[in-house]
Amino acid sequence: MSLRAAGTSGVQVTVGAQQASITYAGPQEAFLGLDQVNVVIPPSLAGKGDVVVQLSANGISANPVHITIR
Repeated sequence: MSLRAAGTSGVQVTVGAQQASITYAGPQEAFLGLDQVNVVIPPSLAGKGDVVVQLSANGISANPVHITIR
């Protein structure tokens, strides 16, 4: 998956099955070859606990990860 090729408009993230806003998707400036995605977690998930985060770029899904929201 290439985040650089997808850009912010080609990246989608769901957090706890809710669509999250992407504020940035592209290169991480401190380390060559590392990409970064900045996501705004929906406020309605406050206190939700364990949720699944799913990212896709240009229709290709990454492995899901779990995070805990307090």
